[in-house]
Amino acid sequence: MFSLHPKLIDFDLSRLNSLMDKFDKPQNQLKNVIHIAGTNGKGSTASFLKEILEAHKFTVNVYTSPHLINFNERIRIRNKLISDELLIDILENIEAKNNNKPITFFEITTAAAFIAFQNYSSDFNIIETGLGGRLDATNIIDKKKLCVITKIGFDHTEFLGDEIEKIAFEKSGILREKIPVIIAKQRYNKAMETILNRASSIKAKVIYTEKISDRIKIGLKGKHQYENASTAYTAAKELLPAMCCLKTKDALNKVSWHGRIENIDQGEITKFRKNITILDGSHNQDGAYVLNEYLKQKPLLKWNLIIGMLNNRDIKSFVNTFKQHIHKAFVISIPNVSNSYKPNDMCSRLIGTGIETHPMKSFEEALKYSDRKTPLLITGSLYLAGYVLKINKTGIV
Repeated sequence: MFSLHPKLIDFDLSRLNSLMDKFDKPQNQLKNVIHIAGTNGKGSTASFLKEILEAHKFTVNVYTSPHLINFNERIRIRNKLISDELLIDILENIEAKNNNKPITFFEITTAAAFIAFQNYSSDFNIIETGLGGRLDATNIIDKKKLCVITKIGFDHTEFLGDEIEKIAFEKSGILREKIPVIIAKQRYNKAMETILNRASSIKAKVIYTEKISDRIKIGLKGKHQYENASTAYTAAKELLPAMCCLKTKDALNKVSWHGRIENIDQGEITKFRKNITILDGSHNQDGAYVLNEYLKQKPLLKWNLIIGMLNNRDIKSFVNTFKQHIHKAFVISIPNVSNSYKPNDMCSRLIGTGIETHPMKSFEEALKYSDRKTPLLITGSLYLAGYVLKINKTGIV
């Protein structure tokens, strides 16, 4: 698939539209599409919403990205990961009909999701954007039941722009005329203003999130997850006028979403640990802010840090956000990811943070030297989170 187009990201919807025409536009035959865009919280919001809908006995298909361990995680059909057999069959069909024409990896995966969801229909289809919104491959869907905009921040600025208004403009490109939109609480006023202006211009009904009580137990850690749960709850209320309060509470508590402030308390890694181990896939400033808020709530001594990041990230600013909680940092290249920072490069970029930093040859070496009795935070990338979960032999279902 990679060989068909040299660029991993290329905003041109004509390729996927042309391919989907050969399959009779499956994306426009899906029932009750909920389209989610935003910088942070898309996957968590989708997971909360999925659980609420399923608690009310509805079937749900979900398309998210990226995957952590197995590609199949991206496409969930009625509460199960797509099978290898079905996925291979769909991909072979796509390959045949595409006839070696240029197409990106994400466009192919999106095509596979649309075809799978058409063949195995559900009551609701939750579709998460990959990057941006206006020109994202998922945005070729014409018929939507509801749009959701999660928190918007600075990420992928080389593609979306380096001003929050530009980023919000791209994200709000998923909105459709007279289709309701749930807007999550925004950190930046200009982001909210941009979304509202877009909604007003196409007469899209704006629904602000209804905050749920922090006394309600939810399945994901961190105060920020109450914002994501509130966004999902508000969406569910719009979709299910007769929503059951008890079923909804149970659903919110049941949610799991790996690699998001995840406590590693079982598996292979625990053999090397005698204190708390937190894994988080954060990789941008808003993610670092969330980590800082979480660490402030933990009455512990300073943490050790294992970090690996893609080389287009500002690692110094990321770590500076929560550096007051960090004792030592062990820096690594993300295994099997060619565009991740090299350890020595990370060390040089972290000069001035005041953190004692050690370059490591591998995650396993970093784990060995990170002191099993000291609290440990592993972060910097969802790709690193996926590798760690694989090493830990964590099953994702």
